[in-house]
Amino acid sequence: MNNLVEVVKHAFEGQVNLHERRKGIWQLILPVFHEDGDMIDIYVRVSPDSGNLIRITDLGLSLMRLSYNFEINTPPREKIFETLLIQNAVMEHEGELYLDSAPELLFQSVMQFVGLVQKVCNMRLWQRDTVKSLFYEDLEVFVFDKLSMFQPRQNVVPLPDYPVLEVDYVLEAKNKPFFLYGVGSQDRAKTAAIALLEFQKASLAFMGVIVYESMESMPKKAATYLTKNADKQFTSLDDFRSSGVQTLSRLAA
Repeated sequence: MNNLVEVVKHAFEGQVNLHERRKGIWQLILPVFHEDGDMIDIYVRVSPDSGNLIRITDLGLSLMRLSYNFEINTPPREKIFETLLIQNAVMEHEGELYLDSAPELLFQSVMQFVGLVQKVCNMRLWQRDTVKSLFYEDLEVFVFDKLSMFQPRQNVVPLPDYPVLEVDYVLEAKNKPFFLYGVGSQDRAKTAAIALLEFQKASLAFMGVIVYESMESMPKKAATYLTKNADKQFTSLDDFRSSGVQTLSRLAA
C-alpha cells in the first residue's frame, strides 16, 4: 500500500487527524471516548499478513486498561470475551486486539472496532446477575488454586440419606474438615444455614465456613441466621482472598 495516510483520510473524508507513533504505525485522532472521558486508542498500519489490507489495532492498550480493575481469569469471563471478539470479527494476539480491513471498508471497520473496544473495557460494568454468576466461579478458582493443601472436594453430600444437603467445598483438616459455602444471595444464605444446622443435629464433626459475595448487602435476618450456625465467616471474596489461607491454616492446626 503506497500511502496509508491518504487512504485513511479518504475513508474519513478528511475528518480525521493522524499522528505517527512508531514507524509505520499511525494513531487515529477521533472523537470517540471511554466513559471517563479518555480517548479510545486506535491505530492503523499496513497489515503484516497482507499488503492490501489495513490493520486496525489498539496495540494492547484496551486489555491493559481493563486489567486495572477487572481480570479475564475464569472460564465464564474468557467465554464472554471470546464471544465479543467473534461477534465483532476482531482478533486477539498476546493482548493486542486487531481487525484487518479492506481500504474501501475502513470507516465501517474502525467504527466496528471502536464498539468492540468499548464493550471490552466495560466488562467490569456488567449487569448484576452476570457478576453474581462470576462470584461462584472466582471462588472455585481460588479454592482449588490457593487451598490445595486442604485437598478440596466440591459438591459433597455428607449425609447420604439427605442428598439435598450438599456442601460446596469440603476442605480436609487435621482434626475436622471445613464445610465451606459461597453465599451470593439470600436464598443461598438460607440453604447454607439449613444445611449447617442439619449437620450439627447429625453430630457431624466439622467447621462451617461462609464466604459472602457481600455480607453488607445481605438482609440482616439471613446474615444473623448464618452467624449463629457458622464457625467462621468472610465478608467478601476479597476478604477471603486476603486472609483465608492464613485463617484456615490457623484453625486447622
